[in-house]
Amino acid sequence: MKKKSIEIFEGFLNSGIRYFKWVLVVAAAVILLTGVYKVDSSEVAVVLRFGAITGDTREDQIKQPGLHFSLPNFIDEVVKIPVERIQELSVGTLYGTGATVGNPVQNNGYAITGDSNIVRMDVVLKYKISDPVAYALRVNDLSATLNGIITGEMTAMITRTAVDDVLTTEKSALTSQTMKNAQAVIDTTGLGVTLTNIELTIITPPAEAIDAFNKATTASVQKQTLIQQAKDYEESAIPAAEATSKKLVDDANAAQSAAVAKATAVAEEFNGLFQQYTRNPEVIKNGVFRTRVSKVLQQSGATIVTPQTEGGTTRVVLPNMR
Repeated sequence: MKKKSIEIFEGFLNSGIRYFKWVLVVAAAVILLTGVYKVDSSEVAVVLRFGAITGDTREDQIKQPGLHFSLPNFIDEVVKIPVERIQELSVGTLYGTGATVGNPVQNNGYAITGDSNIVRMDVVLKYKISDPVAYALRVNDLSATLNGIITGEMTAMITRTAVDDVLTTEKSALTSQTMKNAQAVIDTTGLGVTLTNIELTIITPPAEAIDAFNKATTASVQKQTLIQQAKDYEESAIPAAEATSKKLVDDANAAQSAAVAKATAVAEEFNGLFQQYTRNPEVIKNGVFRTRVSKVLQQSGATIVTPQTEGGTTRVVLPNMR
């Protein structure tokens, strides 16, 4: 009886060992299958084994799109990184939500400008992951890290800028310089991230002063419009005035030349007559007299007959008054 019990126990034991082997095989297969992972076309992956990145070279460390294999999850951690996608992050630290006149400004997000005014702004940051290895090793919470960097650099820029410039003409310069400074911080800390754009989606004064600021902004826009209109008028009026001035000068020069030429001709004629007059005064005097009288009569339309004397009486023919 005892021998039979031992045989039954041995049979159960053998069966258990046989089934246990199959369990181990199935478990190993399941574990191996969980190590297979896929990397999409817009991303790459890195594998962290007990927190350290695998691979001796950069090519080995970065897994390109396709199927790959890693050890079980409790050994390897697969980090997939969307390197081809532009990502967005809303940075609302300097804006806050629900700001009203009744809610004190210190309870909302805000920044103090260089001339001791207050503005609120909502910022949208666009970026892409440019170094997946650095990103996987150094970044735990990228959103919080970028939020802090952008908030700090934006605040630093605003404290050096007047409120009117922040709200109007200097917004583009403000965002571009903030992005440049923030990228320098990111590169120094080695986050493996490249900023592509910073946009001020909302920029406004506190609710208590928004009406006054809107009026000031409108006045500033009108000022710029009037300045541009004045510049446009200047650009059209000056060439027209220069053209008119040139025409007047040219006309005056032409009139001067004509007057000088006429005076020169008269002077030359007079000098010629004078020389002849000195040689034969009576002939020149009579000739000049007849010439001048002829011109006068031609201009008056009169007819004259040379006077004749008959029997001592002088006969005078009066001019034709037709």
